[in-house]
Amino acid sequence: MEREAYHRNFFPLLVDSIVLLESAELERNPDLSNTLARSSIINSMLIPEVVANICVETLDLERSIFQEIDKLSVLGKFDFFLRTTFRNRKIDRGISVVQGLQEIKKLRDGYVHPKKQKVIWVHSSEDEATAEREESLLLKIATNSNFWHTADAVAVMRGTHDFLYYFFHDCCRYSKKKVASLLFSEEVVPDEESLTIPYLHKATRDLLNEWNVNVSYVKLGWL
Repeated sequence: MEREAYHRNFFPLLVDSIVLLESAELERNPDLSNTLARSSIINSMLIPEVVANICVETLDLERSIFQEIDKLSVLGKFDFFLRTTFRNRKIDRGISVVQGLQEIKKLRDGYVHPKKQKVIWVHSSEDEATAEREESLLLKIATNSNFWHTADAVAVMRGTHDFLYYFFHDCCRYSKKKVASLLFSEEVVPDEESLTIPYLHKATRDLLNEWNVNVSYVKLGWL
């Protein structure tokens, strides 16, 4: 007997972002540590787009309408889902968690569509110079990906999940189980009736607490 399953990328992106950041913190070689941190950052940066697409999928729109909605920005997709599903609810674009997501999206776009970036070097002596680190206004993430390291990876991960907590808990007012039924669904159209709960190690939960990363918007199992 065959069974069709449709895998969505939220869980592997979540796991990889955590594992890569932990590895970056443990790595003694600073160059390799920064490489691992950048990889963690990219995984975290992809999560909002995956979740936004899952939300739009739950609406089961006609193909022509879906193609139009698919052209919206990530934040636009979240807002469309919220306004379509609930009357008189919308995303408050002025609050810090939303502005944080917009910073992350801007940095992601700069990484995916790279352009030259000016770097200013400050000379402390004839033989030594240090590059100035420019940071995003709110989350204090380096605007130049060459300077991303573990602290930036923590900031991006925290900012990503702070927004998702705001969206699912505050805006949608969904239970953890309902969010899990959407994000981990293997159905062609995500269905809250088909609940799957993935498991992570308790050591991972400890790491998330240490980094002050809040994933309590979704039901997870801990081994």
